[in-house]
Amino acid sequence: MFIGREQELKKLNRMYQSGKLEVAVIYGRRRVGKTTLINEFCKDKKTIFFAAQESSAEQNLETLSRAISETESGESAAFATYRSFTDAFLKIAELAKTQRLIWVIDEYPYLAQAERGISSLLQNFLDHRFRQTGLFLILCGSSMSFMEKQVLGYQSPLYGRRTAQLKILPFDYLDTGKWFPEYSCSDRALIYGITGGIPMYLEQFSPELTIRENLLENLFDRNAVLFEEPSNLLKQELREPAAYNAVIT
Repeated sequence: MFIGREQELKKLNRMYQSGKLEVAVIYGRRRVGKTTLINEFCKDKKTIFFAAQESSAEQNLETLSRAISETESGESAAFATYRSFTDAFLKIAELAKTQRLIWVIDEYPYLAQAERGISSLLQNFLDHRFRQTGLFLILCGSSMSFMEKQVLGYQSPLYGRRTAQLKILPFDYLDTGKWFPEYSCSDRALIYGITGGIPMYLEQFSPELTIRENLLENLFDRNAVLFEEPSNLLKQELREPAAYNAVIT
């Protein structure tokens, strides 16, 4: 079930209808629903979905090659890894010459860290090879500082290439309440206060259970997904989380 994000979807669909080269930068904290939004937008549209990995450049090139092959052939078949990112980008430019094509790079910071020159290469293609195509490029990332400095920032090779930027925020009280239509206003407010409107957290709560039952099942059960969430977030965002863990435990 997809809830909310009406304005973001409207913006993306309007850009898609333009038919020209578009570059959307989508960013926001982890668990906020960026990939879910992108998947909803890409439904029934020709899409190369490339989820970058916190791995080597070679591994990411292989993953991108597979994504291109699956989109081109329409099935998960045998594929050959491109010799370089330049060759992979050339193939994408070729595919986008004759059709509207969405290319999603999810977790772009991982790719940029693995292949240091990727932003400059992408800039070159956006300025030349991609310019006269029907490509709709979506750069998505969870590292707020990276996306704001290395993608949107003045010093970035990609500065000025975006045609839209969407900072995805947690749901407000009204959208949070849509997950729990049978709850009272006070219970919805309580759920909003507990989850902060983070979609991934809301997904763990069942509208069939009471507030108390949801809390016991999702926050106080050591086997629950959310039980380790505070420490997991600290590990992802901080180099030395020990001092911060000491404060919250």
